[in-house]
Amino acid sequence: MNHKTLTQTVQQFDSMVESAARALFETHGLPIGELRADFGVTPEDHDVASSVGFTGAEIRGAILMTTRQDLVELAWPEELRHQPPSERDVCDWAGELVNQLVGRVKNALVPFGLALEQSTPTVVTGWHIHRTPAMTAIARRYLFDAGRGTVVFYFDAAVADDFVLARSGDESLLSAVEGDVRLF
Repeated sequence: MNHKTLTQTVQQFDSMVESAARALFETHGLPIGELRADFGVTPEDHDVASSVGFTGAEIRGAILMTTRQDLVELAWPEELRHQPPSERDVCDWAGELVNQLVGRVKNALVPFGLALEQSTPTVVTGWHIHRTPAMTAIARRYLFDAGRGTVVFYFDAAVADDFVLARSGDESLLSAVEGDVRLF
Protein backbone atom coordinates (compact mmCIF):
# COMPACT_ATOMS: atom_id res chain seq x y z
CA MET A 1 0.00 0.00 0.00
CA ASN A 2 1.47 3.35 -0.98
CA HIS A 3 1.70 6.27 1.45
CA LYS A 4 -1.17 8.25 -0.11
CA THR A 5 -3.54 5.27 -0.03
CA LEU A 6 -2.54 4.46 3.56
CA THR A 7 -3.15 8.08 4.61
CA GLN A 8 -6.60 8.10 3.01
CA THR A 9 -7.46 4.75 4.56
CA VAL A 10 -6.37 5.93 8.02
CA GLN A 11 -8.49 9.08 7.67
CA GLN A 12 -11.52 6.97 6.72
CA PHE A 13 -11.02 4.68 9.71
CA ASP A 14 -10.51 7.71 11.98
CA SER A 15 -13.85 9.11 10.86
CA MET A 16 -15.64 5.78 11.36
CA VAL A 17 -14.21 5.10 14.80
CA GLU A 18 -14.78 8.65 16.05
CA SER A 19 -18.39 8.84 14.87
CA ALA A 20 -19.13 5.32 16.15
CA ALA A 21 -17.67 6.16 19.58
CA ARG A 22 -19.66 9.39 19.83
CA ALA A 23 -22.92 7.74 18.81
CA LEU A 24 -22.38 4.78 21.13
CA PHE A 25 -21.73 6.79 24.26
CA GLU A 26 -24.45 9.31 23.48
CA THR A 27 -26.92 6.43 23.12
CA HIS A 28 -25.97 5.31 26.63
CA GLY A 29 -26.30 8.73 28.22
CA LEU A 30 -22.60 9.63 28.41
CA PRO A 31 -21.79 12.08 25.63
CA ILE A 32 -18.06 12.28 25.04
CA GLY A 33 -16.33 15.57 24.36
CA GLU A 34 -13.91 16.66 21.73
CA LEU A 35 -11.34 14.26 20.40
CA ARG A 36 -7.86 15.20 21.55
CA ALA A 37 -5.64 15.01 18.49
CA ASP A 38 -2.34 14.45 20.28
CA PHE A 39 -2.61 13.60 23.92
CA GLY A 40 0.91 12.40 24.65
CA VAL A 41 1.07 10.18 27.70
CA THR A 42 -1.67 7.62 28.27
CA PRO A 43 -3.89 8.55 31.23
CA GLU A 44 -2.67 6.97 34.47
CA ASP A 45 -6.07 6.66 36.16
CA HIS A 46 -7.55 4.07 33.80
CA ASP A 47 -8.42 0.85 35.61
CA VAL A 48 -10.38 -1.16 33.04
CA ALA A 49 -9.63 -2.23 29.48
CA SER A 50 -11.84 -4.12 27.07
CA SER A 51 -11.02 -5.40 23.63
CA VAL A 52 -12.69 -7.11 20.69
CA GLY A 53 -10.80 -8.53 17.75
CA PHE A 54 -12.04 -8.65 14.18
CA THR A 55 -11.01 -10.43 11.01
CA GLY A 56 -11.92 -10.38 7.34
CA ALA A 57 -10.45 -11.40 4.01
CA GLU A 58 -8.29 -8.26 3.71
CA ILE A 59 -8.11 -6.90 7.24
CA ARG A 60 -7.69 -8.10 10.80
CA GLY A 61 -7.17 -6.28 14.05
CA ALA A 62 -8.81 -5.14 17.26
CA ILE A 63 -10.38 -2.22 19.03
CA LEU A 64 -9.34 -1.67 22.62
CA MET A 65 -10.97 0.72 25.08
CA THR A 66 -9.37 1.91 28.31
CA THR A 67 -11.09 4.08 30.89
CA ARG A 68 -12.15 4.10 34.51
CA GLN A 69 -14.78 1.80 35.95
CA ASP A 70 -16.77 4.73 37.35
CA LEU A 71 -17.13 6.17 33.83
CA VAL A 72 -18.34 2.81 32.51
CA GLU A 73 -20.87 2.84 35.33
CA LEU A 74 -22.13 6.26 34.14
CA ALA A 75 -22.97 4.64 30.77
CA TRP A 76 -24.85 1.82 32.54
CA PRO A 77 -28.09 1.05 30.64
CA GLU A 78 -31.00 3.18 31.78
CA GLU A 79 -33.31 0.19 32.17
CA LEU A 80 -30.89 -1.32 34.72
CA ARG A 81 -30.33 1.82 36.79
CA HIS A 82 -32.80 0.77 39.48
CA GLN A 83 -29.81 -0.62 41.37
CA PRO A 84 -26.09 0.13 41.21
CA PRO A 85 -24.02 -2.31 39.15
CA SER A 86 -21.50 -4.61 40.81
CA GLU A 87 -17.84 -4.55 39.76
CA ARG A 88 -18.49 -7.64 37.64
CA ASP A 89 -21.47 -5.89 35.99
CA VAL A 90 -19.27 -2.89 35.19
CA CYS A 91 -16.62 -5.15 33.64
CA ASP A 92 -19.25 -6.98 31.59
CA TRP A 93 -20.61 -3.63 30.44
CA ALA A 94 -17.12 -2.40 29.46
CA GLY A 95 -16.86 -5.49 27.26
CA GLU A 96 -20.28 -4.87 25.80
CA LEU A 97 -19.46 -1.24 25.03
CA VAL A 98 -16.40 -2.16 22.97
CA ASN A 99 -18.40 -5.00 21.38
CA GLN A 100 -21.04 -2.47 20.30
CA LEU A 101 -18.33 -0.12 19.03
CA VAL A 102 -16.80 -2.84 16.85
CA GLY A 103 -20.32 -3.65 15.61
CA ARG A 104 -20.84 -0.03 14.61
CA VAL A 105 -17.50 0.10 12.78
CA LYS A 106 -18.33 -3.24 11.16
CA ASN A 107 -21.64 -1.78 9.92
CA ALA A 108 -19.84 1.30 8.59
CA LEU A 109 -17.58 -0.98 6.53
CA VAL A 110 -20.43 -2.87 4.83
CA PRO A 111 -20.82 -0.30 2.00
CA PHE A 112 -17.13 -0.87 1.23
CA GLY A 113 -17.79 -4.56 0.64
CA LEU A 114 -15.93 -5.62 3.80
CA ALA A 115 -17.42 -8.39 5.91
CA LEU A 116 -15.85 -8.79 9.33
CA GLU A 117 -16.19 -11.43 11.98
CA GLN A 118 -15.63 -10.31 15.54
CA SER A 119 -14.46 -12.11 18.63
CA THR A 120 -16.00 -12.06 22.08
CA PRO A 121 -14.91 -9.22 24.36
CA THR A 122 -11.96 -9.55 26.71
CA VAL A 123 -11.91 -7.34 29.81
CA VAL A 124 -9.10 -6.74 32.28
CA THR A 125 -8.84 -4.53 35.33
CA GLY A 126 -5.82 -3.23 37.17
CA TRP A 127 -3.87 -0.14 38.14
CA HIS A 128 -2.60 2.27 35.51
CA ILE A 129 -3.71 0.26 32.51
CA HIS A 130 -1.95 1.22 29.32
CA ARG A 131 -1.26 -0.43 25.99
CA THR A 132 2.12 -1.15 24.51
CA PRO A 133 2.79 0.33 21.06
CA ALA A 134 1.11 -1.55 18.24
CA MET A 135 3.05 -3.21 15.46
CA THR A 136 0.36 -3.10 12.75
CA ALA A 137 0.11 -1.09 9.52
CA ILE A 138 -2.72 0.97 11.00
CA ALA A 139 -2.36 1.88 14.68
CA ARG A 140 -4.52 4.74 15.89
CA ARG A 141 -5.57 6.03 19.29
CA TYR A 142 -8.39 8.36 20.19
CA LEU A 143 -8.80 10.11 23.54
CA PHE A 144 -12.11 11.70 24.47
CA ASP A 145 -13.07 13.73 27.53
CA ALA A 146 -16.08 12.18 29.24
CA GLY A 147 -16.95 14.69 31.93
CA ARG A 148 -15.28 13.22 35.01
CA GLY A 149 -12.50 11.46 33.11
CA THR A 150 -11.34 10.19 29.76
CA VAL A 151 -11.98 7.28 27.42
CA VAL A 152 -9.27 6.05 25.05
CA PHE A 153 -9.88 3.84 22.03
CA TYR A 154 -7.13 2.08 20.13
CA PHE A 155 -7.76 0.86 16.59
CA ASP A 156 -5.14 -1.55 15.27
CA ALA A 157 -5.34 -3.28 11.91
CA ALA A 158 -3.15 -5.29 9.60
CA VAL A 159 -4.28 -5.04 5.98
CA ALA A 160 -3.43 -6.82 2.76
CA ASP A 161 -0.72 -5.14 0.66
CA ASP A 162 -3.25 -4.25 -2.05
CA PHE A 163 -5.94 -3.11 0.41
CA VAL A 164 -8.01 -0.12 -0.72
CA LEU A 165 -11.01 1.16 1.22
CA ALA A 166 -13.36 2.12 -1.62
CA ARG A 167 -17.14 2.16 -1.61
CA SER A 168 -18.76 -0.65 -3.53
CA GLY A 169 -21.27 0.18 -6.24
CA ASP A 170 -23.50 -2.63 -4.97
CA GLU A 171 -26.54 -0.95 -3.35
CA SER A 172 -27.43 -4.17 -1.54
CA LEU A 173 -24.38 -3.49 0.65
CA LEU A 174 -25.88 -0.37 2.18
CA SER A 175 -25.87 -0.91 5.92
CA ALA A 176 -29.02 -0.82 8.01
CA VAL A 177 -29.76 2.16 10.20
CA GLU A 178 -28.60 1.52 13.79
CA GLY A 179 -31.33 -0.39 15.61
CA ASP A 180 -33.06 -1.65 12.43
CA VAL A 181 -33.35 -5.33 11.72
CA ARG A 182 -32.87 -6.81 8.26
CA LEU A 183 -33.76 -10.40 7.51
CA PHE A 184 -32.15 -12.19 4.60
